[in-house]
Amino acid sequence: MKKHLKVLSLILAVLICTSALVACNGGEEESSSAASSNVGTSTEKFSYGPADYGEFPFKDKNFENSDPIRVLCVETGRHKYGEQQFTYLEEQEGNAINSAIQNRNNFLEETYGITFDVTPVSSPAEEIVLLIQGGNDEYDIICDSVDRLVVGIAERYYRPLDDYMDISYPWWDQQAYESLALGSKHYLLTGDAILTDDDNTYLTLYNKDMYSKNSAVASKGNIYDIVREGKFTIDLYYEMCREVSRADDSGQWGFNATYGNLSHAYGATVMVNGCNVATVEKNADDELYINVDSEGAIKAFDKVYELMSDPQNTQRAELIIGQSPNTASTYGFAELEEMFVNGRGLFYNTTSSSVSILKSANMEFELGVLPIPKLDEAQDNYCCTVNRYQSSAIAIPTTVPESRMDIVTFALQALGFYNAEPIRAYYQTTLQLQAVQSDDDAEMLDIVYNNRFYDIGAIYGWGGVESVYGRVIGTAGSNTLVSTWDSMKSAVQTAMEKAIEDYNKAA
Repeated sequence: MKKHLKVLSLILAVLICTSALVACNGGEEESSSAASSNVGTSTEKFSYGPADYGEFPFKDKNFENSDPIRVLCVETGRHKYGEQQFTYLEEQEGNAINSAIQNRNNFLEETYGITFDVTPVSSPAEEIVLLIQGGNDEYDIICDSVDRLVVGIAERYYRPLDDYMDISYPWWDQQAYESLALGSKHYLLTGDAILTDDDNTYLTLYNKDMYSKNSAVASKGNIYDIVREGKFTIDLYYEMCREVSRADDSGQWGFNATYGNLSHAYGATVMVNGCNVATVEKNADDELYINVDSEGAIKAFDKVYELMSDPQNTQRAELIIGQSPNTASTYGFAELEEMFVNGRGLFYNTTSSSVSILKSANMEFELGVLPIPKLDEAQDNYCCTVNRYQSSAIAIPTTVPESRMDIVTFALQALGFYNAEPIRAYYQTTLQLQAVQSDDDAEMLDIVYNNRFYDIGAIYGWGGVESVYGRVIGTAGSNTLVSTWDSMKSAVQTAMEKAIEDYNKAA
């Protein structure tokens, strides 16, 4: 799991172990030429970011004059940082993250002889299948969304990481490492080495002005302190929603009304996951079992259903498709975003990537960042699920020769350890919009990223299990979870058992 802690800028500078790293200033620091020494003065406003991991455990290795690490990744059009997280992009000159990536790569080349040859495509997971089937050793690392990568495990497209590298280091997401495995072997990893897992994690955005100007909501206290004290629960969230929701001028509840909760059908799964409940979980013996109809899962969904099906407190994207005269869309997400930008939503259930998108919006209020609410105060931690279609992971293709595994695994460890500056630049780029200059919001991002949640059932999508909560939310009038689940449970169970069998055969 990514460990982001509040640390002094000096410590973070030492962490990178080189004076060649340029600090970011408002996301507009100029980039210098490649392979040159860059010196800058830190003017960053946020003091949060990766923890001090101490000394790099592989610092004595060197791969000077070695061939580049060949990376197959998602193109920018699909993932904003899909290519950029691995290499400097000339067309992004002056971008804070771009400069940080350049500095990191310069350092890795000068210190360890590691360079990168990056190829972006629309779907790396599909591209690698054709190459592997043809026996082509063309790439060392593949990075794509988790839902696309998991498909290739049973087909033996990736090397088991257990046999080649130690994943116990804190710059790797341990929760993801275990959650994405269906058996004893592990094939996918995420963590500090990449940005596209963070950028596609669900969180709660909120309208600070609406919160502070509504006396009934503001009387509940500083919302950041509420989060810190573990009291940001669904019940409290719903209470706040009821205080701000208002019909439009004609008395209608639609696109022009104001809601406490702006969300979407899959938001029901996001909220249930926030209760530390997954559709499929692991028992003490590391065995997978379906969890949709457990007592705890039903209790969590009952609360989520009450909130998400309330037409006077929750507006969902699928209910307002095409209603905006300005941003009519196919799925209603553009309309939902417009409602939030125009101040008609207290809370907005979305991913981190939306924060950067909102930078260009003409908002007349200050934006805040919060985690997904918990089930109750007794829940140990917040749980912020990943977007199954976009959140990325890394795998090593089976066609990589044994002779290259040492340099490939070293490069991965180095990317994880030395990625503090790009992550800090990502924080700044993500948070610095309009009046958002707050360490509180950076701390909330730490909470979000330290508690990323992987619902293995939703990611694999066995028998449509990923959509079960959304289907029930879409039925008007009553909570039909039990009957809906009864109609699909057998198909989900069969598909899951087949996947586990195939997975273990590949090990």
